[in-house]
Amino acid sequence: MHLVGNKVVIRNFEEKDFDSFYSLVKNKRNHELSGMEYTVDINEAKHIFNRYLKLKTSYCISLKENSLMVGIIELNERGVTGGLESTRELGFIIEEKYRQQHLASEAVELMIKYGFEDLKLTELWAAAEKHNIAPQKLLVKHNFKYIYEVNQDFSLLDNSDDLLEYYLLKP
Repeated sequence: MHLVGNKVVIRNFEEKDFDSFYSLVKNKRNHELSGMEYTVDINEAKHIFNRYLKLKTSYCISLKENSLMVGIIELNERGVTGGLESTRELGFIIEEKYRQQHLASEAVELMIKYGFEDLKLTELWAAAEKHNIAPQKLLVKHNFKYIYEVNQDFSLLDNSDDLLEYYLLKP
């Protein structure tokens, strides 16, 4: 994968990305906002990172000017039957110090174009934590439509409001 925008490049993960990746996973706020893995244990982070190196649906968002990893973007398969084979779920996160610079917006735009033009997808889905307003606004900006809300907490003992809002984009 190699998609080039004005400020970002979406590419496969490389070994040199580990330090930036570790910054993402050791920030508990990233986990709370996006559900991304969380660990402060560097060995566990290396194990998680090695999985990302192999994933065919997860990509590095890097700065065009210096190739520094600043985030992750994914096009996850939603299924291989029942018409789902031509749909994907879009997910993304930007490291905290690089937010509000329109990097996520540019990366999402590149992935939408890639998904519909190159992969010939029929739909893109995305989910955002209910309390995480920034990605919801970004999705709406890119013509995703709010569809429904679901509680992702499967524990009967926890009454937390762990809600996801789902958005759909069709070409």
